[in-house]
Amino acid sequence: MLNLAKEAPEVASGFGRYMLALMRATNREITEFSDSCLIAAQVSMQGARDNPLDLMQALEVLQHNQALMTKGMLSAQEKMMDYVFDQVEEGMQATFNTLFNVEGEKISGYINREAEVMESVANFNEQINKIKDEFGFHFNTGNYKLVHETDTFKMYQVLPLKAGVKVRDDVKPMLLVPPYMLGVHILSFLPYENKSYAHSFANEGVPTYVRVVKDIMTDEKVQQTTPDSDCLQTVELCKKLMEIHGKKAVLNGTCQGGYICLMNLLSGKFDGIVDTLITNVAPIDGTYSDAISGMPQMHHDFITTTLPSGNKVANGYLLSLGMRFVAIDRETPLVKVLDQASLHRATDGNPGKTPAALFRWLLKERVHLPLEIAKMSSCTFQQPIGADGTLPVQLFGQPLNVQKLADLKIKWYQNYAIKDDLVTPPCAVAANKFLEKSDVVESVAFHGGHVAILTSPYAKKAPVNGTFTDATGNKVRGPVKFMLDMAS
Repeated sequence: MLNLAKEAPEVASGFGRYMLALMRATNREITEFSDSCLIAAQVSMQGARDNPLDLMQALEVLQHNQALMTKGMLSAQEKMMDYVFDQVEEGMQATFNTLFNVEGEKISGYINREAEVMESVANFNEQINKIKDEFGFHFNTGNYKLVHETDTFKMYQVLPLKAGVKVRDDVKPMLLVPPYMLGVHILSFLPYENKSYAHSFANEGVPTYVRVVKDIMTDEKVQQTTPDSDCLQTVELCKKLMEIHGKKAVLNGTCQGGYICLMNLLSGKFDGIVDTLITNVAPIDGTYSDAISGMPQMHHDFITTTLPSGNKVANGYLLSLGMRFVAIDRETPLVKVLDQASLHRATDGNPGKTPAALFRWLLKERVHLPLEIAKMSSCTFQQPIGADGTLPVQLFGQPLNVQKLADLKIKWYQNYAIKDDLVTPPCAVAANKFLEKSDVVESVAFHGGHVAILTSPYAKKAPVNGTFTDATGNKVRGPVKFMLDMAS
């Protein structure tokens, strides 16, 4: 007991530091989460005033909210119990070492170590802010070249960062199409850390281009973009690529961008311009995503924001919050703090740049969507692909059938994530059954979750530029190797 008494002042000081840091970290997460909820509530109130919900819709929303709150509270309780039990063993051992003066970490050392971990979590915002200079594309630098511009899009060439690599003339040009909602910068996660999907192609000499949506807040033409105009402008971009390289282009779409690429190709407008499609975690039939299709169905005016121009757009805060609710068991403030604490502990308070970049993307990359694009996307999660392979959406008033890919002789490299709870594997491969009689589809099941291929393109289990055994046990190749193999 004498030994314990000697360490009491140090223990008290360390415990105080720990509690203050815990409160700082938790308050930060609560403030951020509450701010998102309040902004979304404000948008919803405006929508409810202009276009009131009927009784059944209101009841459905209340039931959904109750289910989310219950799931969030249960996950927080479970995480707290797991966290406490993990710490009890170490704390008791440190107390034993102190009481009996045996070799090993003493209670004061244990408390101070935990205080340093929690202080690192509390100061994590500094890392998130510092990473902005390394995260994403920086189109104002010499590593990118503006090649073409339409009413809605700018097309930049992504130049190699790898020393000695030159753009190859024998490889088809590729146009990256990011999702409207998640923004473009997730495709260039940490380019100087070899964690950039876009640069994984460019650094192998692939002529790599990216389609960037102009600022929707200030550009009225972007606000008025429709699926039809998206298609026609993408045709214009691909014609420019064919003019530059003299070869048919490849469309490479991620998530919602992959679905838009599929729609565009099925319109027939790209015949003779594009002959290859690559999709990453694309929700081909959103009804297989219970997390999204199971949400209450709201009329579109409920999620709109009117900009100074008078044009209505789909509110990015409300939509991004909806995506966070999909993973509410991991998004509640306490769970996020304890998860960060576990990460900082495992890395001795230095979790690296990847978590900071991921948090920056999740917190900062919120953008509004053109309303017609949002309506199209919503439809794909509420209505399934038809029994004959017809998509639930149209272009130019004409139906779109996935079987047309075979008629157009378009090769489709399709990858999805086996642990994806947003775009589930059945959601991603829903169209494959309509193409079984052709050799059009090459389907690859990547390990990990929704953004794994974007944040870790050179993962040992599944390098994008090599061959590997995928999550279903098949021998496969990555999308970069797929592109290079076409040129060999």
